Amino acid sequence: MKLTQLVSALAIAAGIAGCAGTQEVAKYPAQPVKVVIPYPAGNAADVVGRIVAEKLGQLWGQPVTVENRGGPTTVPGVDSVAKAKADGHTLLIHSISYAVDAGLYTNLPYDPAKDFAPVAPFARQPFALVAAPSLGAKNVADLVGKAKAGPMKYASLGTTTQVYFVAEQFRRQAKFEATNVSVKSLVEANGMVAKGEAAFWFPPVAGAMGGIREGKLVPLAVTGDKRSAMLPQVPTMTEAGVPNMESYAWFGMWAPAGTPGGVVDRIAQDVERALASPDVREKLAKLGAEPMSMTPAQFGRFVRGEIESSRRFTAELGIKPKAYVAPAKQ
Repeated sequence: MKLTQLVSALAIAAGIAGCAGTQEVAKYPAQPVKVVIPYPAGNAADVVGRIVAEKLGQLWGQPVTVENRGGPTTVPGVDSVAKAKADGHTLLIHSISYAVDAGLYTNLPYDPAKDFAPVAPFARQPFALVAAPSLGAKNVADLVGKAKAGPMKYASLGTTTQVYFVAEQFRRQAKFEATNVSVKSLVEANGMVAKGEAAFWFPPVAGAMGGIREGKLVPLAVTGDKRSAMLPQVPTMTEAGVPNMESYAWFGMWAPAGTPGGVVDRIAQDVERALASPDVREKLAKLGAEPMSMTPAQFGRFVRGEIESSRRFTAELGIKPKAYVAPAKQ
């Protein structure tokens, strides 16, 4: 074949592939879309994820069903998406734990860097330091003083979660001793603190608001770089005298690796449209969540940075990565 014929054939092939890709994007979604959220219903990621998923269903004119895959860890739910067909009809909605797990386990059944195509972030919200009313602490200094005076417990959702990391960072920086009590759900942790069975914990702001409004939890500070619109009277940790405590729970979407780039871009653009809609912004605001905006490439770089931060922080806490053990099949 002559060079001119080869160039012509390659151009035709590229044109056919491009046309097919364009048609694929134009037809997306061609069927109902399943979104896997690796948490139980009611978790912050579930609440935020459902808000966005519902809007996407309206934009697409196709059902978007949410499948909660909660368990001892988020790993099985994430792995199910890694192994799904890469056509954009099975998606993952996850949180900062996507990055945390990458720093905690040595042998995940999926590669967070290679088995997923980052799509878009949704929103972020700070954590709130809330204390038991029975403790009588009116501010962070009070809490630290009481902790230094005697034994204290704090609640978390387990030593593989960001809320535990934040609490440990606080304890180490404020230089006091406290014992972690791990529970399975936000509701259980809030209940422990409300009853005085634990002195404090760091739920995402939205997860604390019910207890705060009812007077069952006392808000002392937030971990954002500014005060939360939901708790404007509550200082940041820096304002309360504990610097370098900025931390957020964030949420986003991934597709299985190999999903056509045009489809990933289409989903990302529609996520942007969803987050820009007034009703979605109002719902997120009520959760104390700020919408985030990034391209798939920018989100990928952000997630890689969060993974590196997680690995660095776990090392600072003296937490050694461990082998992941899959739960026994029922």
